[in-house]
Amino acid sequence: MTTFGASDWMKDKKTVVLQYTRISDRQQSKEDRKKGKDGKPLPAKKKPALIEQKKYVDDLLKANKLPKVKNENWFAEVQSGTDRDRAEWNALMARAQELVHQGKRVFIAVQDPSRWSRNTRHSLVALDRMHDLGVPVFAVREGIQTGSVGDLHPTEELLFVQLQGGASFVSQEQKKKADISVEVSKEAGVMAGKGQPLFPFARIDPLTAYYDQLSLLTLPPKEGGGKEAFRQTVSAMTQPNGVSPSGMTRFTKAEIERRKKLTQQEYNDWFEYRKMIRDFLIEFQHDPFANRTESGKINWKARALMRMTGRYLKEPWKYSQRSDLEIQLILQNPKKYLGTKDLLRWDNIVGHR
Repeated sequence: MTTFGASDWMKDKKTVVLQYTRISDRQQSKEDRKKGKDGKPLPAKKKPALIEQKKYVDDLLKANKLPKVKNENWFAEVQSGTDRDRAEWNALMARAQELVHQGKRVFIAVQDPSRWSRNTRHSLVALDRMHDLGVPVFAVREGIQTGSVGDLHPTEELLFVQLQGGASFVSQEQKKKADISVEVSKEAGVMAGKGQPLFPFARIDPLTAYYDQLSLLTLPPKEGGGKEAFRQTVSAMTQPNGVSPSGMTRFTKAEIERRKKLTQQEYNDWFEYRKMIRDFLIEFQHDPFANRTESGKINWKARALMRMTGRYLKEPWKYSQRSDLEIQLILQNPKKYLGTKDLLRWDNIVGHR
């Protein structure tokens, strides 16, 4: 039976973990592009996107009971994954070779295969080099590794290469699925804002009301149907705290786009996932989008959860659902997953208690 995930030897405290994080220059956020007090661009390890990407990897390493990454073993850079001559990427592999020659067991941790490389040929050459050294690359998001001499994982390695190859194709087509701040945030599905509202405190879920009244669109206005009657009726059904008549235009456009781009099964999966997140917001008595709470207090879990799932909820054809483990990590330590503005609010509210 094929077993996926980290090998037992990786969990040994003596094992050395090298971490590689990367964003491309074109996908930096405004925060990432800010300059330091000296007027120079921020070093890679000071960029919010790479810091957030590192936290993401660290959290999943911890969840898998794998060793912690020492700061000197963190390699971060801002460069396209299609480039072969990436300074930190090459330095990472040189460090791996150095440690192996010192008799250490080593593995490399990345967020996902696309962080390793976006050029299949370059990736395979580098993986072959690491394989012969006994150094596997472990993609924490997917929980797969490339294996190494004496510890072969052919099925996982094939999946790793296939996923990386898909990233290479996407790059060639100039379609970026990037989002752990803007680039990393996109790759991880993190919203810069709060995404699409779910209206957790509406009298009726707007999506339910939408389909209940869809037949109005087939009737002419003189018979009480048409687009305006549809917008007004659905809005009225969801009040209070529901979608406005003007908001129904955006709501309808988004639903039509989802139906067009998703298969029926994909839509069903999205629908159930949306319901789960909406139920969480109801349980937490907080709507991050509307800043409305039943208890009158901010719920940090709700805000972190919406930020980390917002992109998938808004554009499920581009992004992936967060796993149960990721949801658990978000809810256990929401501060790690808050945006910049919410972190300031956290400091002002929680920090002064």
